[in-house]
Amino acid sequence: MNIGLVLGGGGARGLAHIGALRAIDEHGLKPIAISACSMGAIIGATYASGHNPREIYEIVDSISYSQVLSFGEKGGLLGSKGLAKILKKHLPAKFEDLNIPLEVTTVDVQNGSLVILRSGDLITALTATSALPGILSPVNYMGKYLVDGGLINGLPVDIIRTMTLAPVVAIDVAAPPNRELSFETQKPSMIEQFSRMVKERKLPFEKLFKRGLTIELFMKSYDIPQKIITDMRLSLHPPELLIRPRLDNQFGIEDFEKLEQAFVLGYQETSERLDNWTYSK
Repeated sequence: MNIGLVLGGGGARGLAHIGALRAIDEHGLKPIAISACSMGAIIGATYASGHNPREIYEIVDSISYSQVLSFGEKGGLLGSKGLAKILKKHLPAKFEDLNIPLEVTTVDVQNGSLVILRSGDLITALTATSALPGILSPVNYMGKYLVDGGLINGLPVDIIRTMTLAPVVAIDVAAPPNRELSFETQKPSMIEQFSRMVKERKLPFEKLFKRGLTIELFMKSYDIPQKIITDMRLSLHPPELLIRPRLDNQFGIEDFEKLEQAFVLGYQETSERLDNWTYSK
């Protein structure tokens, strides 16, 4: 059966999409259009380019933080040149070269509007939809400075409705807003960690981005309104099937070392939901 597929953003939590795609393939479902945001867009584009879920898993498993991120770009702590370099190795240059139509959400930081990218430069579009404000630098795309579409539309079911009349399956991996923060644990602040790295002339990205309290508070301020916005949009544009893999509340957007766990949970939840899904027009 043909379906429209929606893959939401969530950083490393989005690795669950790989397992979900395996379950979708095994159940004989064929995505004929994909709308996505952030990590969902990267996984979706890789799938749409012809890579199967096992190949996507192997690609992700071969990547390290130091390959992906870089310092020195304006408007963010980290840049996306490394990410773009990796994407170029595995993806075509343009949207038009994908096997499955793909549309991704971004936000124009100058006027606060939602920008949907669906044609032209695929690699730059993927870095733009993944540019988490404050962490990753905005991406200059055709004269606009774009950031992560999750600010406005992190699970774009409404977008897929404009692409296909097929039933829609949406995979939501966004971080839950109810995870608890520890204000008592004494950890070096983000500034202290960064200063130490500069003095030592080292760039241990994993240590920098591991959540101190500053990052935790920043992410909570992002997760809470994102959940409200997503729920509002889903009430207006519900998919035929909404799947939320049972990732732990403390599974962070930076926990890329948990690839296997995310894959398994994405696969299990999607398989279970598809086993019990009976679609009727």
